[in-house]
Order: sequence, then structure tokens, then C-alpha cells
Amino acid sequence: MATPIEFTNRRHAVAAARVAFEANVEGKPVWCSVSMDALNHHFGNTGTSAHDLILSFEAHRPRIEAAARRALEKNGGQSVELETRDLD
Repeated sequence: MATPIEFTNRRHAVAAARVAFEANVEGKPVWCSVSMDALNHHFGNTGTSAHDLILSFEAHRPRIEAAARRALEKNGGQSVELETRDLD
């Protein structure tokens, strides 16, 4: 049976050029993130500001969350840091 995973609306850009976003795995909050490199490579993001990163994340949220879901299911619900290869 699949692990229940829900993504919340909590997200923010972090200093390490990543967008962090929260998932609930079996009711437990777990932070995930996607790198600026992944946003640039897969979605054509060219900005470096927190605003640019959040806009790119929001525009491609379903695909990013799908990749995070796969990683969360694979790693037993631990924090996930998505990189370019994770979105291939």
C-alpha cells in the first residue's frame, strides 16, 4: 500500500539557492527542496532572486512534487533534496 503523502502550501527560497517545500508523510511534516540548477535546467528559470525561484517552483509544482513523492516513497519519508538528475 502506498504511503500517504500530502504536500502543503508552505514553501520558501533558501540561501543555498533552493526552494524548500513541506510535505506531510503519514501526518508528519517533512521538508523537501529543489535546487536552482534543477529549476534552471528543466524549467528554463533564469532568475536568481527568491521571487524568481518561487515563481518557477509554483509554475512547475506538479512535476516537482511528483519527483519528491517518488523520492519520499523510496527513502521511507525522510527529507528530500531534489537535484537536476531527480527530475529527468
